[in-house]
Amino acid sequence: MNLLSKHLSRPMASDLRAVNRRASVVGLAIVAALFGVGMKASRIAIDQHEAYAEQGNRQQLRSYRLPASRGEIVDRDFMTLAVNDRVHKVVLNPRFIRAQGQEDAVVTALMQLAPGEDPAYINDELTKDKAYRQLRMTLSDEQATALEQLGLPGVSLEPASARIYPRGLLASHVLGRLNNHSGGTAGIELGMDERLRGRDALSPAYFAAGKKLLVDGVPDSGIARGDTVMLTIDSAIQAMVEEEINTLVRQWNPTGTSIIVLDPRNGEVLALANRPTYDPNHPVERADQTNNLAIQSAYEPGSTLKAITVAAALEQGVIREHETLYCEKGRWQYTPRNVIHDAHPAEWLTITEILAASSNICTTKIADRLGKQTLHRFVEKFHFGERPKIELPGATAGLLAPPAKWSDIQAANIAFGQGMSASPLQVTAAFAAIANEGIYHPPTVVKQIIDASGEIGPQRRPEGERLVRAGTARTVLRMLEDVVHTKLGTGKNAFVAGYRVAGKTSTAQKSGKSGYDDSLWYASFLGAVPARTPQVVIMISVDSPEGAHYGNDVAAPSFARLAGQIMVHLGVPRDDGSAPPAPKAVTLAMADPRLTEGFIPDLDIEPDLPGHRRRPALTITTGLPDFTGLTLAQALDLAQSAKVDLRAVGTGIAVLQDRQPGPVDSGSPVRVYFEPPT
Repeated sequence: MNLLSKHLSRPMASDLRAVNRRASVVGLAIVAALFGVGMKASRIAIDQHEAYAEQGNRQQLRSYRLPASRGEIVDRDFMTLAVNDRVHKVVLNPRFIRAQGQEDAVVTALMQLAPGEDPAYINDELTKDKAYRQLRMTLSDEQATALEQLGLPGVSLEPASARIYPRGLLASHVLGRLNNHSGGTAGIELGMDERLRGRDALSPAYFAAGKKLLVDGVPDSGIARGDTVMLTIDSAIQAMVEEEINTLVRQWNPTGTSIIVLDPRNGEVLALANRPTYDPNHPVERADQTNNLAIQSAYEPGSTLKAITVAAALEQGVIREHETLYCEKGRWQYTPRNVIHDAHPAEWLTITEILAASSNICTTKIADRLGKQTLHRFVEKFHFGERPKIELPGATAGLLAPPAKWSDIQAANIAFGQGMSASPLQVTAAFAAIANEGIYHPPTVVKQIIDASGEIGPQRRPEGERLVRAGTARTVLRMLEDVVHTKLGTGKNAFVAGYRVAGKTSTAQKSGKSGYDDSLWYASFLGAVPARTPQVVIMISVDSPEGAHYGNDVAAPSFARLAGQIMVHLGVPRDDGSAPPAPKAVTLAMADPRLTEGFIPDLDIEPDLPGHRRRPALTITTGLPDFTGLTLAQALDLAQSAKVDLRAVGTGIAVLQDRQPGPVDSGSPVRVYFEPPT
């Protein structure tokens, strides 16, 4: 038995050989498989790499859209007037919120953060069978933090940008505003919309499990940034204008008023303001607030056109400077049916005195010498009846009928500014040609365009156009000094201490339902200062003032105050050699809550703007400031005040700058890095 067991437990030689054969076969199979896998991997990695890489890219590498960032609007000294800032959008998952039964809690929380929102709108969004709904409201950093701390289910935040106008209503009609789709609706925002909006850019990214993995870090947002538009506006002069126009409103309660400050040497608009007005950071209460009266309203220019009539007559040689004309003692039966009157009756006056006294009768006699065709040619030559080539949309061409349709009395009316219409800007630009020795420059509010890389694009400005000889223009300008500086002149209230002023009053009667209305007037004063070498032309126009209606009473005092401030600001030497007064401090936040009679909304001086953090007042000493902790808009303001060239990278809050605070040369560049707050 033991012998049998011993023989049975000993393996037979044939079995060992079989096991070895099977092991060899399995080993060879494994080696062959590994060799095959290696060969396959080699073919994939080497021979077919490009094909498989392309297939992988098709499956995972996609392009995502980088939204364009709207370009900034700055004044002629790079002071920021419009800039984008980061805000937050509220995103809801209505399905999840309803499943959790949190609808009331969500509505209550959002209404506390945005009390001006309509609760019906939020409730309507929550009833939708969707997993993603972005609400129209925007939240500041503080509001977003408060919402996150509530931990509401199905509520999240997404970063967004908002257009900020840090100066409030300053130059609002020049800047314009955006609609809900971030498109311009008025002003430069509309007129230069294509250059400001930029273009969306595409950037590559790998997507895994629905998440985006950026390639080579975060793409430069500058590739999708719109151009920066530099305006001709001088913010200091604009602030002076805003302050003076508020004074006009308080004193005369007009239905509308405009002030324009123009450089006659190049047509650049240094300031432009209207009332009614609005703050582009806030909703507009009435449509008329956005009307740019300075370029859109058309009125009868009145006596300011007499300077054009006299210039045309001198140019044609039909009158002489020292010639005298009989002014009919203030009443002239011009046609059997029409009588022309003068506000200041006179007999014999020189051409200079005719302008000074603003005689309608003698201006008509000058126009008769010119003839209808020639008068029309010169009025048209001064660009009346033609839409100004300015970058602001909606500019009116006014009305100027062809001379074939003029009756005798209509021709007389045209000579002293009635029977036609023009905007304040058209009248200002025409007068500026006389102030510029007869050369006309189309008015403009855009000085330069700067692209995202900082390159300044060429500005194609038309060459100046000569309208009359330089001698003719100088003669007319010299005559217009008597309007202000003589006893006979109708614009004595435009006197500016230390400077000679050449200007013209206008008191244009407005038409009503049945002809001209004795209760409706358009008062204005238009002047150049200093008269012999004009630096600015200023137009003050007031529609339907209460209590007075003559241009000398209503508009000329505003001209005098404003011109004096501007001369000091520009550092123009006084004609009489006396020392100028100290510059007057002006504020760049011009909202005045006292003006509630339909002109300026009741706003804070510095309204809370979305995305802006409150911080202590900036203290500027000298040199390079510390920008850390500031928003982009705040950093830009500080850089402007410190006279350094800030180059922003990213958005959100400043976290780093490439140069330490301290003394630097004026205009030195500093790169500041911004990141979204954590």
